[in-house]
Amino acid sequence: MISGRQALAFIDNTLNEERAKINKAGQSIEMLNATQVEYQREDAKDYRELAKIRIDLLAGGQLVEHLKRTEQHVLALLKNREAAARELNERIQAAEGARVTLEAKRAVQADEVDQAVEAVDQAEGDTQRRLDADPDYQVQRERTREAARTAKHADEKATQSEQERMLKSESYRHDALFMYLWKRQYGLPEYSANALIRQLDGKVARLIGFADARANYERLNEIPVRLREHAERLKAVAEEAFQALKILDTKAQKADGIPALEQALAQQQSKLDHIDARLEIGRIEYQELLARKTAFATGNDEHTRKAVAYLAAEFQRDDLTELRREALATPFPEDDLIVNRLLQRDNERCQLESSLQGLKETLEQYRKRLAELESVQAEFKRHRYDRAGSSFRDGALVTLMLGNFLNGMLDRRALWKLFQEQQRYRPEHSNPTFGSGGFGHGSVWGSSIRDDLGGSFSSRGGGGFRTGGGFGGRGGGGFRTGGGF
Repeated sequence: MISGRQALAFIDNTLNEERAKINKAGQSIEMLNATQVEYQREDAKDYRELAKIRIDLLAGGQLVEHLKRTEQHVLALLKNREAAARELNERIQAAEGARVTLEAKRAVQADEVDQAVEAVDQAEGDTQRRLDADPDYQVQRERTREAARTAKHADEKATQSEQERMLKSESYRHDALFMYLWKRQYGLPEYSANALIRQLDGKVARLIGFADARANYERLNEIPVRLREHAERLKAVAEEAFQALKILDTKAQKADGIPALEQALAQQQSKLDHIDARLEIGRIEYQELLARKTAFATGNDEHTRKAVAYLAAEFQRDDLTELRREALATPFPEDDLIVNRLLQRDNERCQLESSLQGLKETLEQYRKRLAELESVQAEFKRHRYDRAGSSFRDGALVTLMLGNFLNGMLDRRALWKLFQEQQRYRPEHSNPTFGSGGFGHGSVWGSSIRDDLGGSFSSRGGGGFRTGGGFGGRGGGGFRTGGGF
């Protein structure tokens, strides 16, 4: 078992690791993109050198000047990119700083909420101990328990009788002659027929012994109805006893000032909710900034696209193509040296593109996992699973499933479902199943804590009376019998 705060700390550490992976992958991609742009700039320089060597080509001097202007234009675009990237990084740092500040405020406010929860829990524990020693309360609690046991037993008997009726009445329902006379209400004042039909029906009745069969069938149908009516009456008695016990619980809470403590808890929780809402807004904004940074890292920002597209278009010019073709066709050593550099960069560029594609896919996977895990973290905090008293039954399983999530073997919904199934809240002083809380109707004890947590209470036993499989669930609604009281 691990505490809620331990589980949250593990999530936080995992998030930091994912952010570090994203930064590392982004830096690697930026380096490769910078290398790619540098290759193109080197190509421009080499083409300019070729143009100087092959000045005999038509308008050779003009080509040199054009390539010089091309390089200057690309440098201007990249300078704009650096300024935009610097501004984006400043915004990301500011967002991270704001998140750290809010997280610190949240930690302080979470402690305030925990103190308010402790005050409610302590007060309810004191009230329960006082009631437990009250003779009048003991009498009403025992009366409620006995009424619940009696109602449950009556419901079970009625249900059993109804099931037996279905089995024992099968032979009657499948007897066509018997059911014919039964539906005609033969032998009852309501029976109506002419003389001939009466004579024929009488022969059939004597033939199958209808009079005795009808009496048996009537009893078979009547007993479950009577038992069910009796069970419903006892159910009403049990409901009345339960409501009386619940009133005693509620009055005791008011007398001990618990509603005021619950109100104070609600106010502290509201402040925490406000901080969580701001954190959620910040998380969304941070994801948007991170997406923009990814665009810069992968070369998909506006400035890089313009620079790459501009250079690519320039290198497709007919005069540059002719320049390279002539250099390849002539045996001048100066030409060969420059052309070899161009060809080598072409090969390196192909390898670089392959590496870039793999890194981009990895970065996108990291970003998706980060966004999903941040969403789980937000839900974790919103449900206050990090509250004092909150725990997770199988810490090893939680750790394993987080690892599976990071490896892509588990999605966000499955991970959150695991947290919901594993989470338990166990008050330190009070017992949610005390008194009226132990009869499957929900509980007036710890309701402000339970509603806020949205999780499951772990009972320490005692307090409410249980029979068989227990008194059923904790949902509201009317007084229940049958499937569990």
